[in-house]
Parts: sequence; C-alpha cells; structure tokens
Amino acid sequence: MERGLAIVACVVLVNLVSCQPAMPISPTSTFALTAVTPTPTPSHTPTPLPTQTRTPSPTRTPSPDAILTRGPYLQSVTANSIIVVWETDLPSHGRVTYGEAGEYSFRVAAPQVGTRHAIIIPGLAPYTLYQYRVESAIAPLSEGATFRTAASPDQTAFTFVAFGDTRSQHPIHQAVVDRIVTVEPDFVLHTGDLVSMGSATHQWRNFFTIERELLARAPIFPTLGNHEGINSRYFDYFYLPGNEYWYTFDYGNARFVSLQVDRFGYHHPDSKQYVWLEEVLAANTQPWLFVYFHLSPYTSIDDDNEADVRQSLPQLFEQYGVDVVFSGHTHSYERNEVNGVTYVVTAGGGAPLYTPKVQEPTQAAFAREYHFVLLEVDGNRLKGTAISIEGDVLDEFERRAD
Repeated sequence: MERGLAIVACVVLVNLVSCQPAMPISPTSTFALTAVTPTPTPSHTPTPLPTQTRTPSPTRTPSPDAILTRGPYLQSVTANSIIVVWETDLPSHGRVTYGEAGEYSFRVAAPQVGTRHAIIIPGLAPYTLYQYRVESAIAPLSEGATFRTAASPDQTAFTFVAFGDTRSQHPIHQAVVDRIVTVEPDFVLHTGDLVSMGSATHQWRNFFTIERELLARAPIFPTLGNHEGINSRYFDYFYLPGNEYWYTFDYGNARFVSLQVDRFGYHHPDSKQYVWLEEVLAANTQPWLFVYFHLSPYTSIDDDNEADVRQSLPQLFEQYGVDVVFSGHTHSYERNEVNGVTYVVTAGGGAPLYTPKVQEPTQAAFAREYHFVLLEVDGNRLKGTAISIEGDVLDEFERRAD
C-alpha cells in the first residue's frame, strides 16, 4: 500500500508514545496533512512539515461553491494538538477557524487546493474545550462544533467509549451513535469491522455519514477488523500514530495500545508485532493500561479464532499488568475476568447479534444487545458501564489501579 504521505508520530503528534513512521499512503489520495503555526485572524501563509505535503495538480483551481462531503472529523488528539479532516466535492482552499470561550480567534489554512484536507492544529492547551469550523476560502463549510484536547498526565479524570462491529444495519448503527453522543465522551475506541467491505467506497461514505455528529466532537481511534481486509481506504481515511496497523498513545494517566488481531496480522511470539507489544507494555509507567483489538480471546460465542488469540496474548497482558482488554467480532456484549485482567467484548454496534453457545467459565456478564461501553477514569478508579441503545444499563464494573 503506497502512501504519498508519511506521518512521523514523534515529530507531528508530540504526546503520542510511538515514534514509528506510518505506512505509505495510496497514490490516489488527494490530501495534504499540514502543520501550521496558528495566528489570529486574518490568516497567514501556513508552513507545511517537511516531506508532508503533496505537490498540487497545476490544473486544479478552487471552486467558489464547494460542498462538504465528509467530516469534519477529529484524529490523533494529543494534549497540545489535534488533526481536523474533511472532504469537499470539488477542489477548494481549506482552513480551520477555532478558539476558546465562544470565539473564533485563530485560523490555520492548507497550503494548496484539494478535495481532502487534514490539518494539524498545534500549540493547544491540555484538556481544553475549543470550538471550531472548517471553511473554504470564501465561506464556512460546516457548522460550529467543539473538541477537547487530550488530558495531560496530571489530568486524571476523563471519559471514553468503546464499541465496534458497525458494519451493517445502518439504522441500528445510527441509534448506537446517537446514544453515544448523549454521554459526551472525550474520545472513542472502535474495536473493528467499521464497514462490511473495506474496499467499498459507498460503505465508508455511510459510516462517516452515520457517525458525523460524534466524530466532529470526539476523536476516534479505530483498530482493524477482518472486514476492513487491510484495505488502503482504511489507511487513507484515518490518521493514526505509529505504523497505523498497531500503535499506542497516552491519554491522561493511561496508556492505550491498539493491535492488529484481525486474521491478517501476526501476533505470535516470533512476530514483529508481538516484540513491539512486549516492549510497549514493559516500558509503561502509567497507572492505567488498556489494550484493544478485534478478535476476542474469551467469548461464549463459538469462534474458531479464540484459541489462536488465547495462545499468544493473554500471557503478556497478565505479565505486564494490563487492566482492561477490549475486543469485538462476536456480536454481543460480554465481560470475562481472567487472572486479574478484565476482558470486554463490545461488538454490538449494528452487525447482527450472535447467540451464545458455551458459556465461558470466567464469564462475569453477558448481553445479547446492541450497545456501547462508557469508561470513566477518575484517578486510580475506573468505572465501566455497558449501555443499550434504549439507554438501559446492561452491566457495570469497577477496577482500581495498583
């Protein structure tokens, strides 16, 4: 998968843990990821990061009436920066206008005309609420929305949501997202199978349309599912740390690790991913440690992937004190407590629900319901709540950091 843009996390995303270069972007991509120094309006001429902008086509000219077709959506938030992404139907100039306390005081602009824009806003304050909108050169393209920067290590109270398997039954997917919006999470983890077929452009269009209101306010950190099929569209649409197949980031007093456990990635002890994972877990100094990926190691749904995942990963989770492991794939909600690690299956985002076959002996809760999981971190205390699309509480659990 050739990509025309390489994101170096340790340069661009200053608070992200992993500093590996991203995989190349597809040469069909039509965007430029740009970091600029914001200044008070009117806009200045932005300075792109070295090697991080594409040369615009000399035949492209901005349209006076471009229409927003995707986004805006938020990516790779840190305590001091965020990426804002959007697309238009015709080539246009792109800029983000933003500020605190009800003001649009600053503006950052892309250096070229295009249909997709991904702009890094640097120099932000930690865990601070900003309002923003995206614009063409002549008019706003979106209504105003808000984002919150990531919590720094001394900000130890925050919330996030985990959910997954949104690949079908769009009205149910919409109902799940609408319910998530009401709890106003700081950010979102997606456990994979965002769409039914990673190569289908219209399915990605549906995904971003359904999740528009949520992703305009809460950055999403997805992981690969088997239905993505490691297709280049996934890597085109998302701007993630590390090599984007697996990555890690810190938020507040927690470390998060996303793995490629999707039938395509290798996760056994002789694999690069396993070696990388052990290094990341061993180096962790944060009180909270969360891991998420697609295929579940513990599930009461009959799944032929379970034994394979269980052979390689749980031993590392136990050795290095992982607190909670989130997975998807088996369409249900389930919680298992295994050797001090909480395993949560959250796969009720829209795909047809599965029926349990043989109950896991470590099972603490199960619900055949469409749902998401709200996680509330408050210092050394964690509360998890599984919530249905009707707003009913399906399960609650608590943990305390060592």
